[in-house]
Amino acid sequence: MMNNKMEIDRLIEANNAFRRFEKELSSFSVPDNQANKLMSLLLSSLESFELISTRYAKIRDKIQEIHKEEWTQRKAEPERKSWPAHPDERYSYAAVRVDVESLFMFGIIVVRRTLPLIELFLPDKPSGKKFDDLGNFYGWITNEPNLSTTADALKKAMGSHFRWLYAVLRFYRNKFVEHLSEPRQQGMNFDLGGKKFALHSYKWNFNADDEKIILDFKNKLEKRGITMPNEHNPRHYIQLVFDNLDRVPEDFLGDALKLIDDIGIDSPSPATLINQIEAYLRDLLNFMSDRIQDSDISQYRK
Repeated sequence: MMNNKMEIDRLIEANNAFRRFEKELSSFSVPDNQANKLMSLLLSSLESFELISTRYAKIRDKIQEIHKEEWTQRKAEPERKSWPAHPDERYSYAAVRVDVESLFMFGIIVVRRTLPLIELFLPDKPSGKKFDDLGNFYGWITNEPNLSTTADALKKAMGSHFRWLYAVLRFYRNKFVEHLSEPRQQGMNFDLGGKKFALHSYKWNFNADDEKIILDFKNKLEKRGITMPNEHNPRHYIQLVFDNLDRVPEDFLGDALKLIDDIGIDSPSPATLINQIEAYLRDLLNFMSDRIQDSDISQYRK
């Protein structure tokens, strides 16, 4: 008998790391039960992200089925000039766009849910709202010269995660949520097999002035010995910068992100985003489990 039970695809490594840190926290009594409250909020957001991930996977598979059916029809009747659209095609393409945008939105929420937990964990108590937003947090932990030993270890262990998520989620927030009045060409790219998807946001009136700004930035990077592979044109160069942000020096990151915002790019694929979110949670929560004795939480041991 067929099992029609609907199940959510879990991010196993993230969940395992979550349960491990949850177990470590059980040895401590943080005032106002704050640690458990923050963990509960994070778990709720993680489950929402997993639900969207599952929906995306199912609709992606449906689109691949549609492509296979259409290809089979074309092979069977090569003499035909046109074929009717698949009855599920319009809905499926609309649904996958909603699910992909939802992945980015819930990705932002998941990451922001971790920041108060990091604040509770670290002995550092910086002024201002450093833990309210990933941009503020990334700027602080990257540039602060007097980090605690624990915060410095966190920066070294998680710095590449913080940078990638900051750049990617910033692009989505700026171009698909906040600055909607800007004249942009926005949408979603699909490959012919229905396997790869990407959100895109491009500047409409790209011109010679933009090309000069890109060339100036390119020259600065090349003076540092940094080149981008397989460049087709100035606009493509910005995509390559985005795809290789780990190679951009920290003092050039602000200029790189401004160009990415202004010129526009294709986002990472949904699968890449899902993998990055899981890896971030896994590595962050395992770090916290490994270093809990060096954290500010250690003072509350039962």
